[in-house]
Amino acid sequence: MERDIMLTLARSDAEALVGSLRRRFERLCDIRKEICEPDEFDELEREERAYFDAENALVERIIGELTRALEAEPRA
Repeated sequence: MERDIMLTLARSDAEALVGSLRRRFERLCDIRKEICEPDEFDELEREERAYFDAENALVERIIGELTRALEAEPRA
């Protein structure tokens, strides 16, 4: 079982990180479109697509967690 890691950020840093991750998420979507469907016989293309799919999912999860945390803690 994976262990959780707790991270404390200033609200302004968390907001900036969400913005940065959203831009990265958009860029990853652009990269996926450029790659299109990998050639089923090209191992490198399949690995590259799998890498971007995994990275895309990770960025999406982090954006979601940060957004929920920011919404739960209103600005003071």
